[in-house]
Order: sequence, then C-alpha cells, then structure tokens
Amino acid sequence: MKIALVTDKNTTTAFRLAGLSNVHPVKSAQDAESLVKELMKEPDLAIILISERFVDQIRTTIENTERKYPELIPYPDTMGPATVKTDFIVELIRRKAGIEVKL
Repeated sequence: MKIALVTDKNTTTAFRLAGLSNVHPVKSAQDAESLVKELMKEPDLAIILISERFVDQIRTTIENTERKYPELIPYPDTMGPATVKTDFIVELIRRKAGIEVKL
C-alpha cells in the first residue's frame, strides 16, 4: 500500500527530502479536490495526506467517499496549523468506527 501527499510546493519539497515519492503540489483547493478524486481511484493507495488548508474547502469530496481506503488525513503544512471549522479527527472516528467522541 502507498501513501500520497497533496499540499503546497514548499511542503512537497520537505516530504521528498524525507523520502516520500508520491507527492503532488497544488496551488488551490480546486486543484486539490480534482487531484484527490483521481487519487481515490488508485487501488493500492492506503493514505492521502492533505494539507489542513484544503480540508474544509473540499469537505463534500471527503464526506462523499464510500471507500475504506485511501484514508484522507489532514496535517499542518509549512505555514503552520490552520483553523479548521470542524474537528476532522473526531468526524473521522465517528464515520469509520461509529463512535461519538467528545473532546
């Protein structure tokens, strides 16, 4: 199983230096959304790491995913943590495990 990264150009450089080869720089949320849709079709992809800055903007694409894999996991990019409208990790646990978590 593979890992893919969808983020800004500066962050892709850092991940390439760390050894990740399946990295995709994007300039906008629209680019990220279309790329995520394409990556979801890859059968051997387990995880898509995506910059927090794009998560709220492509929420409908994330929520409409019926497949177990690949799992979309947000992370802070080189600009630091973004203010996310909803707690993505809590929502992820609720969808995948069926457990309601309150923090």
